Amino acid sequence: MSAIKRALKREGLTQAVIDVKKLREPKVQKGHLSKVWARSTELTVDKAEGCYVWDQEGNRYMDAAAGIAVVNTGHCHPAIVSAIREQAGRLIHSQINNYHNEPLIELTERLGDVFPVGVNHFYYDNTGTAGIEAAVKLARKATCRPNIIALHGGMHGRSGMCSSLTSNHSVRNPVHYPLPSGAYFAPYPSCFKWGLNEEEATLRALEGLDVVLRGNVKSEQVAAIIFEPVLGEGGFIPCTPQYYQEVRKICDDNGILLIMDEIQAGYGRTGKMWGCEHLFNDPSQVPDIIVSSKGIASGMPLSVVAAKQKVMDAFTPGTHGGTFNGNVVALAAALATLDVFEEEQLVENSRIQGDTTSGILRALCDTYLPENDVRGPGLMIGMECVRDGKSSPEMAQYLKKHCFEKSNTIILTPTGYDSNILRLMPPLIIQEEEVLEFTRALEYAMNDFTKGVAI
Repeated sequence: MSAIKRALKREGLTQAVIDVKKLREPKVQKGHLSKVWARSTELTVDKAEGCYVWDQEGNRYMDAAAGIAVVNTGHCHPAIVSAIREQAGRLIHSQINNYHNEPLIELTERLGDVFPVGVNHFYYDNTGTAGIEAAVKLARKATCRPNIIALHGGMHGRSGMCSSLTSNHSVRNPVHYPLPSGAYFAPYPSCFKWGLNEEEATLRALEGLDVVLRGNVKSEQVAAIIFEPVLGEGGFIPCTPQYYQEVRKICDDNGILLIMDEIQAGYGRTGKMWGCEHLFNDPSQVPDIIVSSKGIASGMPLSVVAAKQKVMDAFTPGTHGGTFNGNVVALAAALATLDVFEEEQLVENSRIQGDTTSGILRALCDTYLPENDVRGPGLMIGMECVRDGKSSPEMAQYLKKHCFEKSNTIILTPTGYDSNILRLMPPLIIQEEEVLEFTRALEYAMNDFTKGVAI
């Protein structure tokens, strides 16, 4: 007996009076979803546009997380939507082993002018994690060496290899073992955390790296050193230029490749196209491999591994790949994203609005929460919550909840080992009036926190 007939019999209904809509309600409710996704809200979004999302009741919220640094061009930018619709009407799946397509050819040509000079050979995948996996495999194949050095605080993904390169305990949970071997960790230069200036923090981090290279793994067995130019999940901590440049020299002297994970910091987020561009001036100091994803296609699943030619040549036919590599609709979205970046000068806007936002936040913290630290270039801003000299995840959670529930305006996401850092990374299209909107909401929250007002 069919499900519909059983329902009819149970309820004593006839086909003529049955509530078809009720029978067609989805049986899989939110409670049936895996609990694997840590949630910042329980919002069910109905639509989105620009910097805002709307729930099913029509309430509007500013997405100050930009879908975790993905919708840099804003939600549903008309140019992106148009490009996706047009491409979907022509060709949805163009398996990259079988044939080329025009968006693939055009994007590859244009990215050569977008990435740092010399980093101009490209492999396409679907996610940031997959991009890191490919970059690590490429580095090992290019050097014929097995080991990778990552830095504490880095977040490179949650697959097996990426988990082994990520120091966060929630990712490296003992029940996940055994993780792939060949990963070693060195310190990341963390000025605020260590209470040191840039020069001191750089020296301390380099001493830690030296310990790893002398005591844990021989340099001639290291394929690559990988890190983020600004730690993402690790707390929005910018790397120091001195550290980057010294590591570049260590790599050059020892035949080690340098991989920049630009998945979160890249594509205009920091006020430059690439976060690593804050760290060097000499073109000879560019990374060997750069991995980008998130903002590259404005919400469509795409990642790109960019490498110097001598490195990428190690990927001989059949070495790596996947069925959905470089999906043609995602490639079309990536091309439209580049157009929007150029036409609306989003990298420059990120710098301008980032400076404005950071200035306001520092002034607010000086007034209400003077122990807090505000840091980060462009619109990759972290506000570390500190109370009585200690990390305060309670403050971060209060401010996040207050902005969402009382101001009904901002979606914020905490980060850092202690979840005590609020990250502000709105779409790069944001304008000053929208900056003022969410900083006013934060001021309201800070004021209530200092007064002990319950939410």
